[in-house]
Amino acid sequence: MASSRRNSGPSAPLLSQDLQLSTAVGFQQQGTVDWTKVLSGSVAFSVDVLSRLSKAGIEAFTIYAARAIFSNVKLGPNGELRLYRALDKISAFPSFGKALWFGFGVKHIIWSMQESTEGLNCLGICSCLTEGFSTTVAAKVIRELFLLYDPPAELTPALRQWVALVESSGGLLASSEFGLVLHGLTKLCLMDGRRNLRSSGSPKDIALVLKEVFEVSAGRLDRLFLSGGADCAWIATVAHWLLDLRVEVQQQDGTVIYRPDSTRSEFSLDAQVIITYHHGDSSELLRVSRKHYVIPSGNVLINHHQPQDIMSYGRLSWESCLVDTFGGPMRLLLGSQARSTGACLGSAARIFLAAMGDGEGHMEFLTKRDPRTSFPPVSESSYGRGFYLLARRLLPELGHNPVLHQTMEAALNKGYLEAAQSFSQSFTSLRQLCSCRICRSDASDESEEITFCLLALIQTICTLVRAMSSICMQEELEVRPTRSGLENLYWTQRNILIPSNLSDYDPVDHGLLRSWPPGGVLTVAQTLLAGRQHDTVSGSGDLVAASHSGLCFVLNTLTEVTSDPQRACIVTAVPGRIEWKNFMYDMVRDQVFETASTPEKTGYDAVSMSTITRYDIMADSSTPGLNAELLVDEILRENTSLHASYRITTSAFPGRHFSIGASDIWHKLNSATTSTNCEGKMCRSLRGFESTLVEGDGLLPLTALPMQLPPITRVLSTKGLSIWVALSQSYIPKGSDPMRGRLYTLHHRLQGKQCIRCCIVNAEQSVANCDPHRCCVSIITSY
Repeated sequence: MASSRRNSGPSAPLLSQDLQLSTAVGFQQQGTVDWTKVLSGSVAFSVDVLSRLSKAGIEAFTIYAARAIFSNVKLGPNGELRLYRALDKISAFPSFGKALWFGFGVKHIIWSMQESTEGLNCLGICSCLTEGFSTTVAAKVIRELFLLYDPPAELTPALRQWVALVESSGGLLASSEFGLVLHGLTKLCLMDGRRNLRSSGSPKDIALVLKEVFEVSAGRLDRLFLSGGADCAWIATVAHWLLDLRVEVQQQDGTVIYRPDSTRSEFSLDAQVIITYHHGDSSELLRVSRKHYVIPSGNVLINHHQPQDIMSYGRLSWESCLVDTFGGPMRLLLGSQARSTGACLGSAARIFLAAMGDGEGHMEFLTKRDPRTSFPPVSESSYGRGFYLLARRLLPELGHNPVLHQTMEAALNKGYLEAAQSFSQSFTSLRQLCSCRICRSDASDESEEITFCLLALIQTICTLVRAMSSICMQEELEVRPTRSGLENLYWTQRNILIPSNLSDYDPVDHGLLRSWPPGGVLTVAQTLLAGRQHDTVSGSGDLVAASHSGLCFVLNTLTEVTSDPQRACIVTAVPGRIEWKNFMYDMVRDQVFETASTPEKTGYDAVSMSTITRYDIMADSSTPGLNAELLVDEILRENTSLHASYRITTSAFPGRHFSIGASDIWHKLNSATTSTNCEGKMCRSLRGFESTLVEGDGLLPLTALPMQLPPITRVLSTKGLSIWVALSQSYIPKGSDPMRGRLYTLHHRLQGKQCIRCCIVNAEQSVANCDPHRCCVSIITSY
């Protein structure tokens, strides 16, 4: 996608030049604010800035009030340089037709804010907050920080205004080193191999300490002592990375466990922020004694689906993310149990390959629950050898033990049935070693909190690799996974194991083939990279794009018109917001069409249908001159959401069109994809096999259809929009069978790397046991 930032001109400063000279009155650089002078002052904003603020949902008064906070902090030279580097990297990228933009557009308020000292300070602190906490918690911290300066009630913005202010800078540091530093400091206070998901401490407590850190940065306070848990790690990261303060982290016995210069000697007399990690009762009240502050830790989250409470714990390095997150149990899997782990992962890759190939003809596979109903990734790196190669490249920890990757490759080269047996045997072997409550009936209830389940960890690794096969990021804007996101992914897998009675548990059917999380790649990407999912409310239309926690997550069918599933069925993640006409939005959904606007009512018919038994004279029958237009509109009852849909037209059929949503076509391309490959094989001849050839990509004719439809075949080009038009048709209307009123559901299958015979025969076999009956449509793309 092309960037919008490359050739943009200079931005207007947030405050006019006159304002910057005159309104310094009241905002004294002494940690206090003279509100009387503030109330008697005047404010002037340029029209351009007022427009940008309005479209970001920020009132001009909120910016003015925020100066009370951010005129009292002093960024360090290194911190300021890091911020400018982050600003230089961010940009915005368009949807198809440039109707929507994702990221930080040229009119984003961030470009005006960075022109002033206070604005830059605001960007730095707010973007640091969104890297560690949810947007809501971050906004509450800023509100509490503002209230510490004792403002009059009439000068206090509403919480939603602080939310809008925080959102304006969210994602600025998502691709920076801040998240890695935060995790490096956080993991020093987390428990090894145990549940660590926690809510944040009190926003009021965090704000009180943050204000004192500002005092240190401005030189009004020499030293600050602080005790607590992960909240203190965030304070330490801000102090070191953004404010250039000298930070020291100690254990409760006074042993130094972190110092930026890497020395671990005794207490340093020049340290400015000294932190002692403390795991006391979370109900302990804040104590203030000679500038020694305690931030009580938040509560352990029993229900990990609490998006507004979860702390991120920073971002993980791919080189060590597995052991960093899961500790001892993961070291066991990668060490002494490397053979069983490799057998599980290699067998899983082979089983995923079979699942993408409709069971490869194994009828016992087809009689079980279809694993494709949850729309797992279809990328070639999500199954088979592609899975193996991506796993080793993405997760270097898997390659440290040669036994693991050798066993993994050996398992990959087995047949489906042998791979399924190997997976089950290795899974059972690991279960006997696992000490979690699920695997050991004699374990106490508390053991659930003591250790991670080895079986769930295997499925977590599989899900992580499959997800990353379909998550795309922009160059220089790579976003690493959050610690809480990876642990959240684990709890999703563990919950899949809970309802099962392990005495009759089939590790393949009940576990592996059902392990792909509901919501698909779009949901997994949010969990992994943001640490939480979008707190969506029920609405009309499937989700196409979501923006929260400083990141945008977009189905690629919204940015590119392509019929190649390898390019279409991915999710792109970029820092920033969703923009439409320079306004900011949280979601884009498919347009829900009324009955009168469905393809069956507005589309054009196919040219003809005929029964054939010869396949040597097939030719492309795509409609020429197809054009797509992306239509976007606001959802009035959801003021932060948009509806979007494609309208496909052609001059060959004036007045007719097909409408389809980006999410709808994404899922239909996903379902139509197969991994079956006929390259290098001697397949049987198709001569004499009867099928129905449809010429054209339009609607199936409603007349002259036989009572029992043979397999339907279309010959279409992968270039252009003809396949989109064909896939938009979900069924043959009841009117086509007036005798019985039957509704034929269409099951599409793209040819991919199959020969014509295998495409048609395999597609027919895949729906043979469906109830109610489906009619398969094979789309031939090589002719």
